[in-house]
Amino acid sequence: MDIVISRETLHRALQTVQGVVESRSSAMPVLQHVLLVTEGDTQVRMLATNLDIGLKGVFEAEIKKGGSVTLNARKLFDIVRELPDADVHLVEENGQWVRMTCERSNFRFPGLPPSDFPSVPEPGGTPQKISAKVFGDMIRKTMFAISQDETRYTYNGVFMESEGDVLRLVATDGHRLAMIERPNAGAEFKEGVIIHKKALGELVKLLSETGEDVEIYLDENHVIFTLGTIELSARLIDGDFPKYRQVIPEDNKCRIITDRDNLLRALRRVSLLSNETKMVKFVFTPGQLILTTNGSDAGEAEEILESDYSGEELTIGFNARYCLDVLGILEDQSICFELKDSLSPGIFKPKEGEGYIYVIMPMRV
Repeated sequence: MDIVISRETLHRALQTVQGVVESRSSAMPVLQHVLLVTEGDTQVRMLATNLDIGLKGVFEAEIKKGGSVTLNARKLFDIVRELPDADVHLVEENGQWVRMTCERSNFRFPGLPPSDFPSVPEPGGTPQKISAKVFGDMIRKTMFAISQDETRYTYNGVFMESEGDVLRLVATDGHRLAMIERPNAGAEFKEGVIIHKKALGELVKLLSETGEDVEIYLDENHVIFTLGTIELSARLIDGDFPKYRQVIPEDNKCRIITDRDNLLRALRRVSLLSNETKMVKFVFTPGQLILTTNGSDAGEAEEILESDYSGEELTIGFNARYCLDVLGILEDQSICFELKDSLSPGIFKPKEGEGYIYVIMPMRV
């Protein structure tokens, strides 16, 4: 292989795959490498995988001699990042070594046999399409609620399904649940699939860099997202997602509107003096929402906010971090609480925006 590629293009390509490359020592050293394969006279394809997630991208290059090589992704990225803004020349030498030159810089890297590099799933069938901006927003407003407990594997991803003209994403860790629905322009996932949080983290990065539609391909074990010349594949989580509809409370008799920014800042201040459980008491009284915390060696705190509540006094405890998480990702200025009583789950949602709810379990006061 003998290619010339701009330093900017090579840096961008290597930066794209860093989150997919296996960073830990493993039984397969090739997983710490990227595979470069020439395509025609003007393109090079770069692949990276950790067996659960795969990423493939096609980039412009001048191909003097076709071929394929594997190189250590992290070391190559660290060096390319420091190179001058000029063309980079990569030449394969005997024994799977590769020489890289850029102006007066000269490096030699040992590679591994390209035949050892694992295969990456290929898209097949008819793709489902959705706006990258819409899909990115849906992921951002749900994935923060994914469980961090790796033993509860069906909670370690976002559930994606379609129902009629609605596309739905749901995430839960057993203590809270985030669900978002958006108009569906043809994507069909009637059975529903669970996409792992690590794959979603990489996907969000890619979605933020494009304004085009993302194409989604599904097979029995994988989902593949195509964004222009970039393909991200991910192994689906095998198992049944929790029956999420059963935990969404209905017949909530209390509906309270308050200002998001004021609540966010007040909750941050009060939570500084909460105990190890992070519980903050929400006391709803006519015209007011009172946030209090006590039982901490650090002291006690109280904040009083305006609200439109007009019912009987109601006190409920919530984990402050769970509340701050959702307040931090919502853009609407007016936030709506829906409550049944002090022992039932509460719902946070935008006052005007339809299609998003956040359910949070109460804590014993």
